[in-house]
Amino acid sequence: MVNHGRWEPQGDDALIELRAREVGTTRNPLIGQPSTSGSYGEQARNVAHPGPLGFVVLAPGTRLLGPVTGTLLSTAAVSAGALLTVAFLLFRIGGARAGAAGALLGALAALSAGAAGLVDPLSSNFGRFALLAAAVGVWALLCGDVRALPLTVGWWTFAAQQHLSVGPAAAVLAAAGAVGLGLAVWRPGELGRRRVLTWIGVSAAVGLVLWGPVLYQQVTGDPGNLTALRSYSRDDARVDLGLRSAVTQVSRVLGPVPFLGRSQPTGWQLVSTRSTLVVLAVLAVVAAMLAVGAWWARRDRRFLAAVAMVGVLVVAGLLTGANIPDSPEQGRLNFFHWAFALSFFELLALGWLGAKLAPVVLPKLTHGRASTAAVIGGVVVLGVAFTPLVVDRSSDRLGQPLPASVVHDLLGEVRSAPELAAVEGPVLVAVNGDDRYIQVGDTVGTRLAIEGRQILFPASSDGFVHPSRIADDPCTVDHVLVISLLRGERVEPPGTELARVDGAPGLDRAALDRLTTQAQAAPVEFGDDLEAALAALPGDQGGFVGSTLAFRLRGRTDDVLLVRSNLDLLIDHPIASPELSHDDLVALRGSLPDGAKSVVAEEVTAHLLDRAQYAAFTDAC
Repeated sequence: MVNHGRWEPQGDDALIELRAREVGTTRNPLIGQPSTSGSYGEQARNVAHPGPLGFVVLAPGTRLLGPVTGTLLSTAAVSAGALLTVAFLLFRIGGARAGAAGALLGALAALSAGAAGLVDPLSSNFGRFALLAAAVGVWALLCGDVRALPLTVGWWTFAAQQHLSVGPAAAVLAAAGAVGLGLAVWRPGELGRRRVLTWIGVSAAVGLVLWGPVLYQQVTGDPGNLTALRSYSRDDARVDLGLRSAVTQVSRVLGPVPFLGRSQPTGWQLVSTRSTLVVLAVLAVVAAMLAVGAWWARRDRRFLAAVAMVGVLVVAGLLTGANIPDSPEQGRLNFFHWAFALSFFELLALGWLGAKLAPVVLPKLTHGRASTAAVIGGVVVLGVAFTPLVVDRSSDRLGQPLPASVVHDLLGEVRSAPELAAVEGPVLVAVNGDDRYIQVGDTVGTRLAIEGRQILFPASSDGFVHPSRIADDPCTVDHVLVISLLRGERVEPPGTELARVDGAPGLDRAALDRLTTQAQAAPVEFGDDLEAALAALPGDQGGFVGSTLAFRLRGRTDDVLLVRSNLDLLIDHPIASPELSHDDLVALRGSLPDGAKSVVAEEVTAHLLDRAQYAAFTDAC
């Protein structure tokens, strides 16, 4: 509800929808989207994320309900299914109170992820709750419930296929699951070894089906994606955060403030430095509490398994956290799915221990009826569900490089252009402007392709679309649709104009003009307050933002003042020179598109060019 009506598939989301609609066709995807691995090592080509299951689960919804409703509901259904699995497995093994605890902790995980985290189809986000469900499934296996194995294999596979960053945690969970299976075969209990082996066989068949496309691509690809992934994992040229940072990350998840239930956590919070003494103290206290509790309740296999899962997920966090690239990516919560699972089991184990100790410490205290626990869990779930409707949080809103209304209007004008309708043959979609993080060309191209037009994409889209959609030589295509992101001194192309829309409806251009004049009136001097604020920014953000202010405020003012975080900084910590109007800064920030991090274009246009016009306009020919 929060995102419907203000969100339109753009960039990667649009490309994901296109691939989802190609499931089961001659362009059926075999692996996931390309990663950004080529930016962090010696390999120039990006390794793809492992598998296509994300496309598969989106396919029915996008086809039946359309790009917006279908995508959002399908993604929400996967998240809801994972959280229901968590509650179900806890109920199945621990009873009604454990099931209520699973629902409550799952709701806290949803609160921390935000509504956007529940419905974002981006591959880096999609595996979060699937990994949590897989972790609970592994716990069920350690408890001896081998019948949970097919479900666990399904969720584990879904999580592992979504994103490279899930790989280390998925591998650790697989190892723990193998231990659980070994115990089940060794001591099958009432189920019997034959039935245990039958469930293992069924689960292996499920896994083979789900991994079938990936294995087929590995055999037929040159190289296979799994081979490329192995090569990337061994690339010594990568610069990662390392083990010391990973230990800090784990300590920040464990305490003293629980990770689950935090509002709008970020990766920057987890990777920010912490004294060695505090890190060791947190780890020692949590380890001591769980170790003593495990010894005291050593006859309860379910509790021991929960404590063991804390250890398993600590290892998963260390492996994942150490291998996160030392780049701005470290600030993204999507690289820390393991944190949700680790915090879940920490709180589950401590809560379980508290419930066991309570009657011993306070003999008159009873646990109450199971229905009471169910009611409490239900109240928390409802509270989390309604939070986005009553509290304004950025984590509840899906980010959009361009307002949805701009994309809608642009597509409407392009579709209705008679000049485009008269074109026979393929049309290449190209972009005039910095499109790296906006991908307006992909947005327009995918929508036109889905509607049946023969669209070609540039080489930069290789891997994101089927190879048959890539233009071998853009300079030989007879017709090119050029989308221009106009800001500053960007020059429009020749050709026939098909569309022109306001890229930032409601932007206070008068305030921007006044601020531009003010910014050019004096040299840049930060002052003590702004210097301190920059130094306090996590990671290397302070240096990056400071360099942007120093080198662009006077000459490329739009690059600074049309970024929301820069406006926040300058409003709260005024720059010493040049003197910028506080009222104009506030007015400009208030006029930025709702939820947008920046204004990427003041106008967006579409022009249709022939081959000669495009060759004369672009440096690519």
